[in-house]
Parts: sequence; C-alpha cells; structure tokens
Amino acid sequence: MILVLTTEAGDCSHPRFVDWLNYYKADYFILTGESIFEGRNKIALINNELFLNDTNLTKNVKIVFNRRWLTTSELPIISQDKILNTDLKINLSREINELYAFLNYNLQKAVWLPDPQSMNVNKLTVLETARSVAIDVPDYIVTNQKNKLIAFCSKHNRVITKALSNFKKLNTSDNLLINPIYTKLITDELIEKLPETFFMSFFQQYIPKEKEYRVLFFNNLCYTAELLTQENDFSSIDSRNIDNLMSTVRIVKSDLPDNVKENLSILMKKLNLNIGCIDLIKCAEKYYFLEVNPVGQIEGYSTKSNLNFEKDVVEFMIEYDKQNS
Repeated sequence: MILVLTTEAGDCSHPRFVDWLNYYKADYFILTGESIFEGRNKIALINNELFLNDTNLTKNVKIVFNRRWLTTSELPIISQDKILNTDLKINLSREINELYAFLNYNLQKAVWLPDPQSMNVNKLTVLETARSVAIDVPDYIVTNQKNKLIAFCSKHNRVITKALSNFKKLNTSDNLLINPIYTKLITDELIEKLPETFFMSFFQQYIPKEKEYRVLFFNNLCYTAELLTQENDFSSIDSRNIDNLMSTVRIVKSDLPDNVKENLSILMKKLNLNIGCIDLIKCAEKYYFLEVNPVGQIEGYSTKSNLNFEKDVVEFMIEYDKQNS
C-alpha cells in the first residue's frame, strides 16, 4: 500500500499525484491531520500496530509519499472564545503532530519520500553543505549590527535580504496582509533608518541572474524548469512577487550541465533527501545554489514545462509497492 500524507489546505501539488495514482488504479490511501482532528478517519494503535479504518498500516504500507500534514488555521472553530479557540487548536494540533512523528517510527520499514527527519532543513546549514560539495553559493552574512551590514554592502555592489525560516503571513487588526517571504533589495535609505543594532537578519550578495531554475529532484534525477523572470520588472528580483492577478512568469522545460546535476545529487545525498525542489540562478556561466525545499510547490512548474514529474514519481511508488508486497 502507498500512504499519502498531506494537508487539506495549502498544498497545491499532491492532487496531480493522486490523479496518476487513480489512473493506474494504485493501492493507496490519503491521510491528513485534519481528517483525524475531525474524526473522519478511525485510528487505533494496538500492540505497536497502527490501524487506519481497520487496515493495518504497520504491515501493509510499503511506501509513504510525505507532503504536509496539518494546517492549523483551517481547523474548525472549537470555542467562540477567540483566545481559548486559538490555544485549543494549537494544543490539539500538537497531539496530532505527535502521531505524525510516531508514524515515521512505526512505518520505518517503508520508504519515505522524503524522510520526516530530513524535512526541516536549515537554510544556513544547507548553504554551507552546498559549498562543501563545490556548488557556487552567493556570499552572505547573518548579523544584527549596522556597521557589519554597511561593510558587507561596501564589499558587494548590491545586497538582498530574506527570511531564514518559513515565515508565516501576518494579518493586522485593520485587515492588512503582510507577506514577509519575498526577497528585498537593501537600499541606502533602509540602512539610514536602521538603528545601530536590530533583529538578526540574513543578508546575501545579489547576483544579477540571467536565468532562474526550479529543479524538481527525485532519485538522483533533475527535472528542470526555467523561470523566465527577466522578462518582467516585477519578477526580476523575486519570481513570487506577482504584482497583480494578471501577472505571470513564463516557465519552460530546460536542462543543466552534467557536472551541476552531479553536484546537486551529491548535495541531496548529504542532506538525506530523495526528493525536493531546488532553486538555482545562472550568471556569467556560473550556476548559483539558493535553497532547497523538501516539500516545495511542484504542480505549476511540472505542468507548465511538461516535465512528467508526478507521473514518474507515482510509477516508482507503484512498482516499489508491488515488488515489496
């Protein structure tokens, strides 16, 4: 059996995988944190064997397609008291996440795509690991000191900043939405406004990209999509910075030099990731590594560039399930 772990909100990629699972009439089941929260799936752990709707997962699951698990903000209202409701959802979500953590132990004989223990990648660790396997990485610093930032900006012509973690969107009391995930250029005006010390931040050398790539990585293969971000002013710095609903970034199928693909495979092996989304840019014949997301968005890149990524992953899962059942 193939077990698909995902969330019912916030993941636009898993439905196409499910379409292929249905097309091949695969033996699979989708389990979400929300379905357990609401009691739509029956769970029982008896003598270290985990049952889902009376099916023994411990014995039957051979491969786990591990996307996301639970979107707390989408859970139903438990209490009309807003503070109590928030605290209840947080604590109940923690309980459900304990089950998710146990799944990795209980289904340790199954193949996981990816392994939960490797999913929470640290951006700084990944950048240093990439450097260690001869992958080019833009120069960067992390600092909370204005004088250090000024020195770094003097060293590099242009500098950008972005969050180190997966920063969540923020809602204000007057219904404004603040999205802090985008890459921003550091300007003289911004530096002028900064105090001598500020909250620690990540600053990176700006590379004037000629090309930008999203690499869908699976089992040592690179499925490469090129994002034509330089066609538009709004996407020249960050491809996610869409200025209105009519703004689009064209995406086409592409490829990478063999040595770049080989180094990316080495990097992913060091990170213990058998699947993931890698972001690269190219400038003056150099390919610069930016980041990797073990469960990044896939569908838009794969579909628009005709990569057949989902089909190949599903075929692998089905074949593995058959050979090990």
